[in-house]
Amino acid sequence: MSPLARASQTSFRTLARTSPSHVRTLYTNREHVAHNNFPFSYENKRKFAVKIGASLTVAFLVPFIAAGYQL
Repeated sequence: MSPLARASQTSFRTLARTSPSHVRTLYTNREHVAHNNFPFSYENKRKFAVKIGASLTVAFLVPFIAAGYQL
């Protein structure tokens, strides 16, 4: 068996022995529940739709405005 295969086998066994309780989790909190993974609140759906629509419209129109300005 090659040394590389032996090393990978050894490291695999070491990782397999580690239980999930030993795994350190970063950036988690107790408030995280399913479907709460957005960094913003969208409780008012109409307000959220207007903001998203305005943002996407501006982002879409910026290149055309810049091209028109350069002409």
